[in-house]
Amino acid sequence: MLEQLKQTAIDRQQLITTWADSHPYMGYDPTEKEIQTFYRSKPWLAVRQQVLNRDNYIDQFELVENDRIIPGNTVHHIIPLRERWDLRADIRNLEVISRSNHNREHPERNGGSVVRTEYETKRRNAKLVRAVKIKTNDELI
Repeated sequence: MLEQLKQTAIDRQQLITTWADSHPYMGYDPTEKEIQTFYRSKPWLAVRQQVLNRDNYIDQFELVENDRIIPGNTVHHIIPLRERWDLRADIRNLEVISRSNHNREHPERNGGSVVRTEYETKRRNAKLVRAVKIKTNDELI
């Protein structure tokens, strides 16, 4: 059963990242006020409860990374909210994790997770445009 739960969590993460990569987002940088308003909204509270029920209040990060089942009560965005505002209430982009793991997941809280930081670095680097600087050959002109 543990392996099945773990595989479901891994599949969910792969599904949303694959989907997001194939659906580029021009970006929107929400204000802190917009973010706080969203987290108090009825649509967020409803989708949050759906995610808690779907994941049975089990910390998905701990399940995948450490093969352990521990309780979780924080709903976390797999692709960060500030990176993809359009996925803020998308149930595919949400998972349950514990408060301590949530704090580790965010660089602004206790330095961030090494695993997630490596993932984010690879993701950002993959999006960088590789350009070649070309100079004219004065001998040919």
